[in-house]
Amino acid sequence: MTVYNLKTMQICDITENTVLALGTFDGCHEGHRAVFGSAIRLAMKMRAKSGIYTFSSIPNTDTGSKKSIFTTEEKIKFMQRTGADYLIVEDFDAVKNISGEDFVREILCKKLHCVGASCGYDYQFGKGASCNAEKLSELFEKVGGCVDICPPITYNGVPICSTSIRKAIEDGECEKILPYSDPYSIYTIVEHGKELGRKMGTPTINQTLPTEKVAPKRGVYITECEIGEDVYPSVTNVGARPTTDGDNAPENMETHIIGYEGNLYSSYIKVNFYKFLRGEIKFGSIEELKVQIAKDCQMARDYFLK
Repeated sequence: MTVYNLKTMQICDITENTVLALGTFDGCHEGHRAVFGSAIRLAMKMRAKSGIYTFSSIPNTDTGSKKSIFTTEEKIKFMQRTGADYLIVEDFDAVKNISGEDFVREILCKKLHCVGASCGYDYQFGKGASCNAEKLSELFEKVGGCVDICPPITYNGVPICSTSIRKAIEDGECEKILPYSDPYSIYTIVEHGKELGRKMGTPTINQTLPTEKVAPKRGVYITECEIGEDVYPSVTNVGARPTTDGDNAPENMETHIIGYEGNLYSSYIKVNFYKFLRGEIKFGSIEELKVQIAKDCQMARDYFLK
């Protein structure tokens, strides 16, 4: 896959005809995967190159905020696995005031040589999100192109969408999204902490949640850590450390990796969230905290054994 991040490159030298999957694609759940697959199949049919056209941030018209499930880097990493030929990451602010007609004519057709597209049933585009999927199909028909509008993918009768995934993460219900999405994850650098876990016999890695990402509910989670080609069960605390740092301590994220010994400082580690175990507790002593951590770790082991 060739990646064009137009927020940083401002250059796109695509010269071949393309069929593009269009959307924000935050989180890339099963509904999004259906759109990717549709674009690739349509490209083969039209003898064109397949691609994905998305944004580096979440449009306000989608969520009302800039908080996302994926960072731009995480989104790119995921989309490189789709099998599409191109990925175009657009700066939303650069196109948000363009009319729907100009977006199709000037951006998609002229700039990206787009002859066909796929999108979800709820796709919106153009200034103020004034155009929908049916309008996209109408505009492409005028230039001799075609659009495949993908119907909703449902789970238990409810359409899968990024908005419900964000809410599940915020509510601590990370396990709820696993049947139709990759686990919520954080991929960022390991920082130096106070090494309190090491002194207690349960060393942890400390990471800062990227400001653009939706934050999971504060508490303790069953997680797993990807270190190189290996995956380890782990337990992650999101929030303060009331027992050791007091009630007004700043929020942090620390993870005890079960069965791993080594120095991960300055490494980028991916932590996948699977199940909320408990909320934050202020224990009466360090010994009580140690006992609870041991219980949390055993629950993590049992979870992955199942």
